[in-house]
This record gives sequence, structure tokens and C-alpha cells, in this order.
Amino acid sequence: MSLETVVCVLIAALPALFAYATPLSLWFARARARAAGIFLDDRGALAVGPRVDTVLLDRWGTVTTGQLRVVNVEPVEPDHERNLRWFAGALGHAADDPVSRAIARLSARGKLSQVQQHAGGGISGSVDRHPVRVGRPDWLGMAARDDVGVTVGVQVDSRPIGYITVADDVRPSAADGVRRLRSDGVEPVLVSEDTERNTRQLAETCGIEQWHADAAPDARERLVSDYRGRGRVVAVAGPVSSTSADLTFAETRPESAQVRAIRLADLDVGRVATALSLLRAAATRATRSRRTGLVLGVLGIGLAAANLLPLPAAAGYLLVACALVTLVAARG
Repeated sequence: MSLETVVCVLIAALPALFAYATPLSLWFARARARAAGIFLDDRGALAVGPRVDTVLLDRWGTVTTGQLRVVNVEPVEPDHERNLRWFAGALGHAADDPVSRAIARLSARGKLSQVQQHAGGGISGSVDRHPVRVGRPDWLGMAARDDVGVTVGVQVDSRPIGYITVADDVRPSAADGVRRLRSDGVEPVLVSEDTERNTRQLAETCGIEQWHADAAPDARERLVSDYRGRGRVVAVAGPVSSTSADLTFAETRPESAQVRAIRLADLDVGRVATALSLLRAAATRATRSRRTGLVLGVLGIGLAAANLLPLPAAAGYLLVACALVTLVAARG
């Protein structure tokens, strides 16, 4: 075999090496992901992502906005509604729990003094020199309520003036994000520290069939282990990363290097679905581009070895073949 033929064979073989040595599919996937608020920095996460078949969705921030909202304001007397909103909302500014933050959006802060937190009961204080208490109805001596969500009673000047109910602020796109996960073969599972009734209501609203209520952080780790024990590849999406999950979706980079994680602009379930879809597509494109490079490389070697591909043509073949590999990596 002449030197020119050997050179032509080597040139014609380069598309196969190009397809395997150049992470084109990953580069294109990262570019698309960044545009969607998804940051694919962890190579370990990229490897496991396409195999995920179960996602545990924390109630906070995935199918909800991560906040509660007021869904009902019920004064004892119709003309009490303005006062009910004003006094409860003003006192709500003095606390930082999710219920108080939701109620605080009903009014401005007002002039607050003598604010006290009562464990298991509620909050009390003076609003514009009026004594106000907001908390569990039974703590205030008011009739209990059985509403979906959390209902608090409001007392002003030692008299009950009404009830306020808050519930999860469900993302408008939550049901669509859940549907997309399921259509990609990924089972969404809702995990919440809320009551069974409220968790079931939220799951049904979003179209989620599996859910776990009253799930404290340590119970969630057991849930992950349980699903993995069934042979599932488990991802967790929530404000707290999981050390036992195969993959974690979070808004910040986990402190532990052992946690395989993908950072998201927010924990929206739709963004989680997009991230998994991009990873699956990238894995498919990587396989196709490597096969394309291998086929073109073998074909080029055969043509060059048979002296059907002179040196100028071999150079042209290399350029065209690598362009085809790049096109497959970009478009699949």
C-alpha cells in the first residue's frame, strides 16, 4: 500500500474518531438547557438523567409556587370584611411562617406593638392600638373549620370577627408539566409535610396519582430508598437535596460532592420535565452521531483502501462526513 493510500485511509477514518472524541451532543444539550434555565454542570448527573423513571416532587416550588395564598375571607358579619383583612394582614407582617406571609398580603403593615408568638396557637399583638389575635380557631375559642388548606380565626378587641383560609398556590402549568413527565415514561410522586387531605387535594389538582403526606425530611430519605429498592431510578426535585437519590434537581449547587445534581432557575415541574427530556434527547443524539461517525469512517476507509478516494477527495470526504456527524449531534 502506497504512502498516499495510507494517508487517505487515515483521513477517511477521522469521522469515527471525531464522533467519539468530540462531545457535540452534550455541547448542544447544554446550550439548549441554558436557554431554558437549566444548568448541566455535573457530568455524573448527565449520565444518570436519561435513565430516571421516577421523580419525587417536593410540594414546595415544584407544582406550587412555593407560597400559600388566601383562598377565602369569611367575616362573622358582612361589614367586618374590611377590618378582617386589615387587622389580620397587618399582624401577619410580624411573622415569617408561610401562613402569615400569605395573610400579610391582604394589607399594609400598620402600627404594630406587643407582638408575641404562641407555640401551637398563633400570633397576638397590637395593631393601631387594637389588640389582635390570629391563629387556630380553638385557641381563640371559635368554632373549628374543616376547609381544605389552613383556616385561622381572627379576633379584634377580644371579639371574633372572622376566618381566613390559605392554601397552596398551584402553578398554572403544573398539570401540563406532570403530563409531560408521564408521557416521557417518568412517574411523578408528590411528597408533602402537609395533611393527607390537603396533599391528596393538591395531587388530584395536578394529575398526580402517587403521593405521600406527613413526610418529614428523614421520611423522604426512606421514600427514596424504598423506590430505589424496587429497582427504580429516582430523582428528587425540591429545596433540600437528597443524598440517597440517583439525581437531585435544586436551585443551588449541593454542598456535598457526592450528590449528583442539576441546577434549575426554579423548581417548576415543567422545568424538571424539560431537563429530563433534554437529557434523553442528548443521549439519543450521542448514540446516533457515534454510529454515523463509525459508518462514515468505515466507508471512507474502504473507499481509500480500494484507491477510490484520492487525497483531495479524502480531504473533502472528511469535511462532509464531519459535517454530517455534527448535524446528527445537533438535530438527532
